[in-house]
Amino acid sequence: MSLFSALTAGVSGLSAQSSAMSAIADNITNVNTVGYKNADVDFQTLVTRQTTSSFYSAGGVRAQTKNTFDVQGLLQPSSSQTDIAISGDGFFVVNEASQPVTGDQYLFTRAGSFAQDDEGFLKNTGGFYLQGWPTDPSGNVILPSNSNASLANQSIISNDFLETINLSRVGGGASSTSNMTLGANLPANAAIGDVQRIDTFFFDSLGSANSPTFAFTKSAANEWDLTAEPPTGSAVATLYDSAGGVYQSTGHLEFSAIPDAGQSVIIGGTSYSFVNGASPVGDDNIQVDGGRTLSQVVADLRDEVNNDLAGTPASNSPRDARVLLITGDAVNPDITIDPNGVSSGGSPASRQTNAFTVQDRDNTNAGIIFSAAGVPAAFNIDKMSVLGFENGAADMNDVDLDGDGTIDVERVTLDLGSIGEINGMTQFDGEFTPNVMQQNGSPFGTLAGISISAEGVVEALFDNGESRPIYKIPVSTFVNPNGLGARTGNVWNETVAAGDATLREASIGPAGEIIQSSLEGSTVDIAEEFTDMIIVQRAYSAATKIISTADEMLDELARIKR
Repeated sequence: MSLFSALTAGVSGLSAQSSAMSAIADNITNVNTVGYKNADVDFQTLVTRQTTSSFYSAGGVRAQTKNTFDVQGLLQPSSSQTDIAISGDGFFVVNEASQPVTGDQYLFTRAGSFAQDDEGFLKNTGGFYLQGWPTDPSGNVILPSNSNASLANQSIISNDFLETINLSRVGGGASSTSNMTLGANLPANAAIGDVQRIDTFFFDSLGSANSPTFAFTKSAANEWDLTAEPPTGSAVATLYDSAGGVYQSTGHLEFSAIPDAGQSVIIGGTSYSFVNGASPVGDDNIQVDGGRTLSQVVADLRDEVNNDLAGTPASNSPRDARVLLITGDAVNPDITIDPNGVSSGGSPASRQTNAFTVQDRDNTNAGIIFSAAGVPAAFNIDKMSVLGFENGAADMNDVDLDGDGTIDVERVTLDLGSIGEINGMTQFDGEFTPNVMQQNGSPFGTLAGISISAEGVVEALFDNGESRPIYKIPVSTFVNPNGLGARTGNVWNETVAAGDATLREASIGPAGEIIQSSLEGSTVDIAEEFTDMIIVQRAYSAATKIISTADEMLDELARIKR
């Protein structure tokens, strides 16, 4: 009977409009939910097969929810550096477990309001943890040790490739100096033998600052030699030319106390003994009693060394007379200095405790040769090595610390300017004027923040000015993102309708770019929702009118019997 079909059609209308009202309610209540995608409800007819053209039986209406997971929400600025948003297609990969294992399901979200939990893992307000590819310091994705893949796996999402991003485990570090820039004007009117000094500093592999002294000595018109006095707490500094030949090598013994009588040091194969009582020069004995000062003892040792070796390789440091300098030359072969455990009162009398070698000179040309125009015409100095740090730092001598075939601590490249240009060392009339002293490297630093690039590279920023890539955030794309299954917490799971997830590098191909300190707003338009609410309300009222009218008509039919 068509009246009964009218009743059921009215009921279907109530049901459909109720569904639409539920969607509107969900949308309005999530108007401020980060990454929320509004739900739309479409209607479709329910048709009853008609048995005759003169008789009509109502079918009704059915509500069909339409997902809009692929709609871009407006990006809103945020003050948090761990808030991120995707501009374009794709989803963040998340997991409900902070350290996923087999069986923990990977889910997908656009809600990028992440913050560190009590263990340093990045977790959003829904309680899901952000997944990323770990990287090496060069920014390359770290693959499993048994993987032959050239890129991170793009079709299988597993904890073999992904891990939860954790910022508390990012350790600080130090960076050794590998480049130094020196610039100064050397006075053209200086006399032969005049010396000009520059105190600089560099960082060793442990991040400690060290202060070598560079001494420029005028050797001829328009020509200057250069020596480097090792920094305090090291043993020897050597300058090299561009071919790797030794230009100048200087070592030192830094005495902190007068050695006890009976102690000795070995220099150039000769043992020099510290004794009580006066001793003539030439017998390799140095008097330590009679009220002598440490400077006097070191001066006597200097004289004894110069008496035994050709030339005058030994001298006192201009910075401290208690320091004995040994400078290599082209006359003497390599000079080995062995402190030989020299002590004073049971404690080391010298800061240097291990033997070291001062190399003889290969290149005897002037260190810097200037043209008549006062600009450099030739440099015979290219790099510097420093060995024997008492703090345990690695020798700065092209050292491979971990045996992987890569140099970890380099010799320091010395940039003294360019040939024919006024951008470093110059020689003009006037005063000695240092003007450029720069170096790379840094002391130990702790994590101060992070930076996230559009490509998803997470860089750790340290308070010493250094930075280091630590993760790369992948973006997951789907053939049909609107087919994903919605889950509580503003996340979605894979479905057959959505297709398989594909992990991509952000901003490459169909994957959107990642924006730091931004959040994607809800796609809900509150004005549109209120308008739809009015329409749904009217439609619901009309459906109730169908039911009440059909009921009245059935009542009239029932009264016929009476």
